Amino acid sequence: MTTARKILSNTAFQIMGRAGVAMLSLAVIKIITGYLSVSSYGQYTNVYEFLALFAIIADFGLYTIAVREMSRNEEEIPEILGNILTIRLLIGFIVLFCVSIAGFFIPSHQETQIPYAILIVTTASLIALINGTMASVLQTKYKMQYAAVAQVFGKIIQVAYMTIAVYVLFANDPYIGFYHLFVAGVIGNFAMLFMTVWAVRKYTVISFRFDKERIKYILKQAAPYGIALFLSNIYFRADAILVFNMRGSQEAGYYGVAARMLEALVILPLFFMNAVLPTLTKHIKEKRDSYKQILQYTFDFQLILSLPFVVGGFILAKPLIYLISKPEFIGDSAAGIYGSDTALQIILFSLILVSVNVVFNYTLIAIKKQANLIWINGICATFNVIANLIVIPQYGFRGAAFATIASELLVLVLVMSTAKKYLPFTISPVRGLKVLLSSLIMGAVVYILRDPMASVIGNWNILVLVPIGGIIYIGSLLATRAVTKDLIQMVRK
Repeated sequence: MTTARKILSNTAFQIMGRAGVAMLSLAVIKIITGYLSVSSYGQYTNVYEFLALFAIIADFGLYTIAVREMSRNEEEIPEILGNILTIRLLIGFIVLFCVSIAGFFIPSHQETQIPYAILIVTTASLIALINGTMASVLQTKYKMQYAAVAQVFGKIIQVAYMTIAVYVLFANDPYIGFYHLFVAGVIGNFAMLFMTVWAVRKYTVISFRFDKERIKYILKQAAPYGIALFLSNIYFRADAILVFNMRGSQEAGYYGVAARMLEALVILPLFFMNAVLPTLTKHIKEKRDSYKQILQYTFDFQLILSLPFVVGGFILAKPLIYLISKPEFIGDSAAGIYGSDTALQIILFSLILVSVNVVFNYTLIAIKKQANLIWINGICATFNVIANLIVIPQYGFRGAAFATIASELLVLVLVMSTAKKYLPFTISPVRGLKVLLSSLIMGAVVYILRDPMASVIGNWNILVLVPIGGIIYIGSLLATRAVTKDLIQMVRK
């Protein structure tokens, strides 16, 4: 199989796996929002947001560095994997232990169930970090179908336990059931790790190693990207945490549903770039001009993937929220009441920027200039926090959503200009404009059909409109030549 086909199949498996996980994640939201009040759901989301804000330190950028180093030195995969496992376990345990203790001393956590829930979630997070390290081998070997199956299997186990807890074991005791919602994540992650380890053992020996020189090298390479990840995580997570602390659990609950949906979507561009990274790194290292074509088509693909979600999600926000939660989460704009649907309409626009930004982030990683991401993300994190502190008191989660968009726009300007400083390339907007036109055509058709179909089948119209929109979008891409024979032939070659 050629390299291009490997990248395509590797990405396809990740997208299919992520699509499966995303569908199951929507089921999780439906189960939890139906079980908990809006306020309790606000506490639930705050647990994950608080932990995720600091757990990224435990990640330390090791997954991406592992993929890069393994793709450069495939014969040394056992040594790289073993030493990264050691680093991951030590850093992960220390960071997550400190986060668990800190959870008890946050004023807004007092008299809530959040501190003990954080203790449970830290276990799930540590398992997920180890699983990610294992999956880096599968990424390097273009065998992500195994990781995709493991993710879906783990999510199925999580949903199964959650369903039993909510509808059988603790149907009449949401207080205790609240904690078991997090226990479900621990059990699901164990199942995922078991399957990933089984797959990785086909390609390498798994063992913890402690090579001082290699560990120093890995930490030196990972530190800039790890710090940059933490800073980027601030402007990605701070809004939800500040909404909870400044406007209360009710607004945090509304915002949390939209944030969970965005979180499920932003993984897709990351998956694609993880698949492209080994090849992009090799082409740049070998000084092939073909890296320019890789960047252009990667940029185009990210727009093809993200724009229809933004346009369609904006138009179908209410039925989407209705489908995955309950009526209490839908606002009434006429009465000045804003719910999760409004939050989704705003925050979805950041998906386009995230999808494009990740292309240039990974370009800097491929040329070993990831240290620049520290000051870039540092500036943007500072901007985001200040912006949130200004707008949240008056506008609540709507202000937080707009602050997120502004922060991602600032990232785009800084990261693209920095990447071009070290690596000559140009990005043509021609295909992007065609993708935008195709998305708007799809959106117009969906908008025209939305209300007439709602009068017949209510908010369930989304189950019909999404397939129709997908067909219109694909047809528009072909009609506008956003997807051409040349593009298809390039991929096939």
